[in-house]
Amino acid sequence: MNRRNAVGLSAISALGLALFAGNAPAQPANDLVGTWAPVAVDAYGPNPKGSLIFEANGRYSLQLMKPNLPKYESNNRTQGSPAEYKITVEGILSHFGTYSVSGTDLIYHIEASSFPNWNGTDQKRTNFSVMGDELKYTNQAPSGGYQYLVPASAPFVIWRRVK
Repeated sequence: MNRRNAVGLSAISALGLALFAGNAPAQPANDLVGTWAPVAVDAYGPNPKGSLIFEANGRYSLQLMKPNLPKYESNNRTQGSPAEYKITVEGILSHFGTYSVSGTDLIYHIEASSFPNWNGTDQKRTNFSVMGDELKYTNQAPSGGYQYLVPASAPFVIWRRVK
C-alpha cells in the first residue's frame, strides 16, 4: 500500500471512529463497578442495610432499608396493618436504571423506584467520590421531602465495596 492510500485509509478510519464515539453512550467510571454496602445513610439510622450494584454496562440497582424493620403480625406482606405499612414505606427505598458520572456528580437515571415519584426521573448526587473501597456522595433532595438549602449541611451517604 502506498503512502497516499495509507493516509486516506487512516483519515477514513479516524472519521468513522469519531462518528461512532459520538453516538456511543458515556462509559461509566470503572472504579464504581461492583457491589457496595451502606455504611452511613442519615435517614436510615445506624447500621443501614442494603446493596448498591454498578455494572460495567451502565446499569445499577440500589436497595436501602432500616436495620430493624418489625415483622408483620399476620406473617403476610399483603395483610399488614396501616401502621406496619407506614413503617415499611418509611424504612425502605429501592430503585434501578442506568447511571452516569459528570464531574463530581453521580446521576441515577431511574427507570422504576419504590418511591413512584422518582420513576422516569434523573436524580443527581453531588460531591461524589470514590477513594479506594469507599464511595461517598450527598443527596440535596432526598425522597423524605426535606431539602438542604446549604449544600454543606446535607449529610454524606457512604458505601463500602463488598469483597
